Order: sequence, then structure tokens, then C-alpha cells
Amino acid sequence: MELEHVNKSFPGDRQEPVLVLEGICLDVLDQEFVSLIGPSGCGKSTLFNIISGLLVPDSGSVRIHGVDVRGKTGHASYMHQKDLLLPWRTVLDNVTIPLEIRRYAKEAARAEAMGLMEVFGLAGFEGAYPAQLSGGMRQRAALLRTYLCKNDVMLLDEPFGSLDTITKGKLHEWLLAVWEQLRPTILFITHDIDEAILLSDRVYVLSERPATVREEVAVNLPRPRTKKMLTSHGFVATKDHLLDLLS
Repeated sequence: MELEHVNKSFPGDRQEPVLVLEGICLDVLDQEFVSLIGPSGCGKSTLFNIISGLLVPDSGSVRIHGVDVRGKTGHASYMHQKDLLLPWRTVLDNVTIPLEIRRYAKEAARAEAMGLMEVFGLAGFEGAYPAQLSGGMRQRAALLRTYLCKNDVMLLDEPFGSLDTITKGKLHEWLLAVWEQLRPTILFITHDIDEAILLSDRVYVLSERPATVREEVAVNLPRPRTKKMLTSHGFVATKDHLLDLLS
């Protein structure tokens, strides 16, 4: 995926346009995990809406595998911070929604989802309803549903932002294991610098609005990643650099 010189503005209170994104250039390689960090309200979610085709940029290009996807949905899977599980559906029936939309036969959709339940830590909970699940389990189900959209890129917008520190740490370890096994292409929004470093191959730092790319930072830590790396010299040095960019 490649974005080149993307600009986006919205009407202001006095009908004067408010520039939100200015000249955004970034790329995500196949099977890469890349994070976006930046101040609240700088336009990260707007950028995701553009990539997913929900918004059209004022100018600039958005390409996935070389195809212009501006204003076109169906190329990126989008997971919000809220899990948005349907309360009247079981876990199995929630995660198979993307396959239903693609007109999979019901049994084929269920069989494919069941084959991933253990990988996503949901084995034994296929028949549970969202109200019966913990916050972490709900996010696992939402992530499996996003994965089953079978699009080229997964856009994850602060998926663990509402979770407590202990649960979030466990989900980091779990997500790293899932990524190592399945290798989806992920662009990830977070305000948690430790999370960005631990999960990512690269981190893009955005400025205050109008957002520009302040710097692209490579995370030079070996994979597979573990929480023991949080205190390593390389991790701490990368964190210090990111904090300097955000200050």
C-alpha cells in the first residue's frame, strides 16, 4: 500500500476549509506491521477513512498493489476501537459476517471460521454471546472478523485502547503470535508508544493538525518479539527518539 501527497480538509465553522492532512506520504509492504502515532485529533482516523474508501482525499494518491483505491471500499479491512459485535449473534455467527457478505455457503463459512478459533484464542467460545465475553475476548472476536474480510490490508484503530494494562499486555503477546503465524499486512493506530514499538516493523510519527509525517522510524528489534524487550537498550532508545518527536 502506498499513499503519496494525500491532502484532506473539511468545512470549518465559518465555511473556511480546515486542513486536516497535508502531504501525507507513507507505505506499508506486504506482510509488514506498521504503526501510526501522533497527537489526539491530528487526523489518524481520517487517514484510515481515506484508505478504506469511506472518504475521498482532496488530492494525492492511494494505491494498494498499484491499484488506485480512492473512494473505493473492499480493499482494506477496518477494525475500530469498539468491537461492534452484534449482541444477538454468537461469536461464530459474528465472525462469519464477512463471509456471509461474500456469499459463502453457511457451512463453508462456519468451517473456515472454526479452523481459526484456536489461533485467535476463541476455542470453546464459539456459541457464546458478546455479553458473556471479557473485553479481551471481544477484541479477539472482532479481530478474527476483520481477518476474515480477506482484504489486502488490515486497518486497526486503537483496538486495545480501552483495555486495562494487564489484559493489553496479554493481547500484545497473542497478536504477535498470530501475526507471526498468518502474516497479515497491518496498519495500526495507537497512542501507546510501547505498543507501537513492540508490535511494529516501522512507526510513522504524525504532527499536530494539519498532520504531516514528521518522521518514519524503523524498529530495529529482532522477531519474534517478547515483553522482555521492553527494557532492552534498543527498545528504550527507540522510545526516547519517538518521545522527542512527539514533544
